[in-house]
Amino acid sequence: MKILIVLRNIGPYHNARFESLLEANVNISVFETRPLSKEYLWISNEKYKYDVYKFPNYYNSEVDISNKDIDSFYNRYINLINPDVIISIGWADRTYQRLLIYGINNKIPTMVVSDSILKTEKNKGRWFMKEFIKKVILQGYSAAFVAGTESKNYLLNLGFKREKIFWPWDVIDNNFFENSIYKESISEKYFLCVSRLLKRKNLINLIKSFADYQNKGGKWGLKIIGSGNQYGRLIESREILVDKSSFEIINWLQLDQLIKYYKGASAFILPSYFDNWGLVVNEAIASGLPCIVSKNCGCAVDLISHNKSGFIFDPTNNSELSFLMNKIEFQTNEERGKMINFAKVNLELFDLDNFVINLKKAINEAIKNPRYSLFSKIFLRITSLI
Repeated sequence: MKILIVLRNIGPYHNARFESLLEANVNISVFETRPLSKEYLWISNEKYKYDVYKFPNYYNSEVDISNKDIDSFYNRYINLINPDVIISIGWADRTYQRLLIYGINNKIPTMVVSDSILKTEKNKGRWFMKEFIKKVILQGYSAAFVAGTESKNYLLNLGFKREKIFWPWDVIDNNFFENSIYKESISEKYFLCVSRLLKRKNLINLIKSFADYQNKGGKWGLKIIGSGNQYGRLIESREILVDKSSFEIINWLQLDQLIKYYKGASAFILPSYFDNWGLVVNEAIASGLPCIVSKNCGCAVDLISHNKSGFIFDPTNNSELSFLMNKIEFQTNEERGKMINFAKVNLELFDLDNFVINLKKAINEAIKNPRYSLFSKIFLRITSLI
């Protein structure tokens, strides 16, 4: 089985998944469409065990190259690889749209990976024509591989056939986080939030909730790890805190550095106004942390059963979050242990083994029942020019 995977650039999560495919005797090649992107500050080791083809550099590393150059790249290299199936990690970029056109023209089954969720679309506001175009484009894909329940429901809502949807895409190397050992002595107790410092991540309200928690006698600290354009506002927000020394913002860390903060933390919080999934919750659960997760995060449905495997809250309700912070501080060891164990049971469905098993099923579905929609191709030619 030979597959081609096309995505913006390879991060550590992707690499773990891709290597697990190699171990399962799946022959993979990967195209990076934005190899110099700084959307995520991953450091690539460039020592991949699979073939990686990088799109040519462009004047802006955060946008797609011209359609002419995209098509030229595909015509040159896809013929060399001769894949049984093409996997597109998304559908919005022109590179992905031109990829589906190539697959339809050359009768190569093409799969889409999607983590979009209904809640996200509702928060952003909906445009009927945009949703209609998505429905038409989806007709060209032979199968879909999604993050979890929420993203599956979104594709069903767009009319994609249930038997062609497989999951889970949003997995990590659970064993890495579970088995890593942090040897330093830790005296402080703190809540941890790992997130890009963006407005939609709701970090200002997290600090307000933390201030309320402090005002009510809460003793734990708060560490936020990440980078982004909200850094200045977050620093300003610390002025409302009773104990400023218990709050810290730490710049983006690579996984090998980040693990010690997971192992040192007492609990984890993801407060986002919306997140398609939230892989940091996978990491926190695997690291043995009880989690407080916004109801607008895609992972909440699959990983968090409220008051059992963690806590779910309304991201606009600061008092609810501060209440849960206080509640988690005063958990007994027995309560904490049960919560962590229940969460790890949920996480078992989102591991590399299930990823490989079900991606293979999706690939086989795409090969056995390919779809090459002429209607999709026409719409793609229009939308990829916008």
